[in-house]
Amino acid sequence: MTLKGFDMRFLIEFATARLALALVLALLVPMMLPAGVSAQSVTPDQIINALLPDAGAPKSRSMRKQEPHPFRGISIEGQLPPEVELPRINLTVNFEFDSASLTNDGILTLQALGQALQDPRLRNMRFQIAGHTDLRGTTAYNLDLSKRRAFMVAEFLAAFYTIPRERLVPVGYGESRPVDPGDPASGRNRRVEIINVQPLS
Repeated sequence: MTLKGFDMRFLIEFATARLALALVLALLVPMMLPAGVSAQSVTPDQIINALLPDAGAPKSRSMRKQEPHPFRGISIEGQLPPEVELPRINLTVNFEFDSASLTNDGILTLQALGQALQDPRLRNMRFQIAGHTDLRGTTAYNLDLSKRRAFMVAEFLAAFYTIPRERLVPVGYGESRPVDPGDPASGRNRRVEIINVQPLS
């Protein structure tokens, strides 16, 4: 398939998925779980606490200027080096098989994420939306799938939670960062990682 044909296929799939998402939400929103409850029982407060810079660091009375992040200034538009330490959280966001279309469970998980990113404590920060797959399939295919899924998450948050799109940077990592390398097919490897990249700016 040519690059032009591939781009057209992606655009058609994305447009179809977005339309389907809007229709699903129209039916699902009245029946959604109470605020803060998702398919994986993650709450907005848990997400906020994980993403706040130095959330667990002890408070200091020192007036000394805080040291800049050692990786400050690197690009956040691509994959971050594994050794970069930043506030982050892994979320299980379910998609239809072999697709970037969200399932109902995936929508419920993003409900909590959308509420968290609207919180005043996170409102002015930027986040990388990192898509990850399991190790089944080819490396190239998994990278493309993870990109499309990360892009869909960013579009969902912008469309339905009015998160400014410039605050969200979708990046695909494919199969390169498994959390369970001993089990290539593990569902734990299929995830969306939210990374607070504000300290790098």
